[in-house]
Amino acid sequence: MRKALGVRTAASTRRKERGQALVELALVLPILLLILMAIIDMGRIYHGYLSVTTAAREGARQASLGRTDEEIRATAILSATPLKADHITVVISPDARLRYSGANIEVKVEYQMAIITPGMQAFFPNPYVVIGKAVMKRE
Repeated sequence: MRKALGVRTAASTRRKERGQALVELALVLPILLLILMAIIDMGRIYHGYLSVTTAAREGARQASLGRTDEEIRATAILSATPLKADHITVVISPDARLRYSGANIEVKVEYQMAIITPGMQAFFPNPYVVIGKAVMKRE
């Protein structure tokens, strides 16, 4: 007995649906992976921001106690432990001669963070500079 033309069996229908699902997955998966990588990058940037803010706060605390610029920089860099020390810049103002009791001292910590997600360079510069600032009065 022969099958009529145009009549599909359940097995052939399932096979075609599996093929269609595979094609849909192949189209959607790269987009989902890019979104996931972007979320991971944004998390890394936020973690870097928290680290440099903490480092700036610790450096400003040392500055308020009258420490030298070298001690302030060392404390700030050590406070940003998970970050690479060679990508960290610490700027202290005002100059050491102008730091008298009651004067505001600002410590700014900058960190250059590489973006790993392809295509994110269209939205953010690579490396992305994360900045943390803290101001305290000299004791």
